[in-house]
Amino acid sequence: MISFVVSDKASDSFKNEWELEEGQYVRIYAKYIGGSDAFTIGINASATPVDPALVQSIEGFHFFVEKTDAWILQDELLQIDCNENGIFSIKISY
Repeated sequence: MISFVVSDKASDSFKNEWELEEGQYVRIYAKYIGGSDAFTIGINASATPVDPALVQSIEGFHFFVEKTDAWILQDELLQIDCNENGIFSIKISY
């Protein structure tokens, strides 16, 4: 089962830097980047769920993963954090 943890700093950045409104959807998806580690995790704040594998509400935002992207996060905990410069970090725990 996929689950998310969003730090207070990341939540504040979504509100203040990304200017997201409460109730807005945030898509977590598999992103192809090539190289030896061909995939990474992307964040899209302008998407609407079509066929979600998971929707989890955190701090007023609805984080979701589409079924087509669920393979990259299967049975994992995704931790989204943000540093003091507003740069996001994503940690995946198995």
